Amino acid sequence: MVSATDGFIYVSALFIIIIWVILSLQSSIKKLEQKIKRMHLSLSLLLNRMEIEVPSLISDQVKQLALDPYRKIEAIKLYRGETGASLLEAKEAIEEFILQNQEKWR
Repeated sequence: MVSATDGFIYVSALFIIIIWVILSLQSSIKKLEQKIKRMHLSLSLLLNRMEIEVPSLISDQVKQLALDPYRKIEAIKLYRGETGASLLEAKEAIEEFILQNQEKWR
């Protein structure tokens, strides 16, 4: 029969193992995210050097909304609806589109 003390020790050990696994996974995820960012940058540099233009996933309707500073949130919502992107992905895509178009007008 397991005493209360033994039960507490087992639960504590299990808790520590779970925390260790979570921290290990978080570390691995951060490393993967950093690798993906580096790969994205490398790919962008290669495409620019080779003068290859990647077709935009942004529809004309989203582009029109994004170019109006007062309708940026609408553009993000519509982009999410069209692509299934997360809020962060949609926000980054729209902001990058806006930046690229601001650079064209300079």
